[in-house]
Amino acid sequence: MGGRAAAVLVHGLYHRPEHFGPVADGLRAAGFEAVVPELHRGSLAADTAAVQAAVDALDRPPLLLGHSYGGSVITGVRGARHLVYLAAFVPDSGESAAALGGASPQLRDAVVPGEGPDGTTRLDPGRAADVLYDDCPGPLAARCTAVREWPTGHSPFVSRPALVVDLVAELLGTVSSRT
Repeated sequence: MGGRAAAVLVHGLYHRPEHFGPVADGLRAAGFEAVVPELHRGSLAADTAAVQAAVDALDRPPLLLGHSYGGSVITGVRGARHLVYLAAFVPDSGESAAALGGASPQLRDAVVPGEGPDGTTRLDPGRAADVLYDDCPGPLAARCTAVREWPTGHSPFVSRPALVVDLVAELLGTVSSRT
């Protein structure tokens, strides 16, 4: 298989692809391909299908990084070379995030129930910084083969993108050397 080593970066529920912008840019500058699909398609199955389409469009199996809810999404994707769960749920196939304990009490308290016709929930913008970005300026998962702990909050790709870039680049280098 040809082409550059690739990473597919999968955001969580209260994030958008733009939040991974600094990480994607850093990976591209290091010579890797970075893809950040849009989620929030109405269900876990639809989000998984969107990420599967991104993986299928690549010319070689990528590293998949799932943040928060994105961990549930990447678990169902086929054809990945490596899975990375970043502040994420690490479910087995068929398990849900709710079965693993769901959101923290702080996050549950910050969620505003659906007000529109589609019933979509949203995160209280006044609480977002404290809940998701508590380290931004102004039980370990037994299913994982390796764990790295960083002194960051829930969204290190925003507060400390270099950490995430370095980790993904390191793993892509390891993955590439095995191909």
